[in-house]
Amino acid sequence: MTDRKFSATEASTSKHPHDWGRAMSVAICRLADMAREAGDPVHHEALIGEDLHLFVEDTEQGVNITMSWTPREEAVMASAGAAVGNGAGSGDGNDLRHSAAGQRFDPTGGSTAGLGQ
Repeated sequence: MTDRKFSATEASTSKHPHDWGRAMSVAICRLADMAREAGDPVHHEALIGEDLHLFVEDTEQGVNITMSWTPREEAVMASAGAAVGNGAGSGDGNDLRHSAAGQRFDPTGGSTAGLGQ
């Protein structure tokens, strides 16, 4: 499989980094959407643990936020394998549908405080 790179750009009307969250989150969500449109069965959670690249470009009104992602080949293969029944949803601990890295999705992000804490 050839390497694919997905890139999404969103505008922020502020030049202050603490105001860039919406633009960054929209761009990140678009990365997973683009991968799905390209035929990769990934979910937004698949970006957890992946290397995302950020480029900030100055504009007259604020900045453009560009997020880019190149899925790892083994991650795409693991995600594709899960979509065709490679243990996906079987309850045997092999559910790979939510992770491009081939690991189960941890909604706590490793926190011991619990969900939403």
